[in-house]
Amino acid sequence: MKTILIPLDFSEGSLTTCKYAILMAGSEKTQLFLFHIYPDQLMIPDSSFPVGIDSDSFLNIEFIDELRKQANENMLAFSEELKNHLAKENLDNIEIDHLVTGGDAEWEIKEICNNIEPEFIVMGTRGEGKKGFLEGSMAERLMIKANVPVIAVPYTVEKPGLKNIMYATNFNESDFKRIQLIIEIFEHLDSRIHIVHFEFKKKIIEDRQMMDALKNSLRIEYPEQKISFHLFDADSKEDALRRFTEEKDIEMIAFIAHKTNIFQNLFSSEIHKRDFFKLELPMLALHE
Repeated sequence: MKTILIPLDFSEGSLTTCKYAILMAGSEKTQLFLFHIYPDQLMIPDSSFPVGIDSDSFLNIEFIDELRKQANENMLAFSEELKNHLAKENLDNIEIDHLVTGGDAEWEIKEICNNIEPEFIVMGTRGEGKKGFLEGSMAERLMIKANVPVIAVPYTVEKPGLKNIMYATNFNESDFKRIQLIIEIFEHLDSRIHIVHFEFKKKIIEDRQMMDALKNSLRIEYPEQKISFHLFDADSKEDALRRFTEEKDIEMIAFIAHKTNIFQNLFSSEIHKRDFFKLELPMLALHE
């Protein structure tokens, strides 16, 4: 049975996040493991408090008990909502399990991954300036540290879709294996994989040769797979990403999650994961 871990904070968009997990499950027997971590520390950021909780309150034992009670009630209510959705869609291959615990979100998610060994983590993200207990920078950190693929779904996404998936390449030696993994992950969905190189340095002839080599290798290995290859002229990486994803109707961006220096990210023309976050599109972070 496939297992997909879904960290939740019960905010707007949580059901959409679960719908992406359902898409990833396909027709395979799958357990959706819902996981919520409530704060039980004495010092936590204001943005980490659940909706309706006064951040000025002192986290005494009674208050933590109230957080635990509310978290369990929210989990039961959301589990029921998700079960109703599964019944409505006649999805009898999906099972739901859940766990509520207190602690540090990043540590607890790593621990639960060690225990249940999920194939994926699927979680919501609000983007810069709107970070919640499991959002924004938390999703970014998990993309780097988790040992399984992480799918981050912005809460602005209304309708799940995975017809067009983008992978940006700089023609690294490991690209072929990365693309193989992307094809395997989405093979049950008949998705089109768009492999794109953004032309910042204008090495047109060299880049065309490298793209042709990648194209030939993949078409030999996957003659039936829908794959498109693009050399996309770019001056500004923000503008290039926006134009390409809009023109090709990209519904998910797949990439390798590297830990990058913030100054390298600010002053480099290369594309980094923080540039993908700004697009407010679902992201699939893979690992080396």
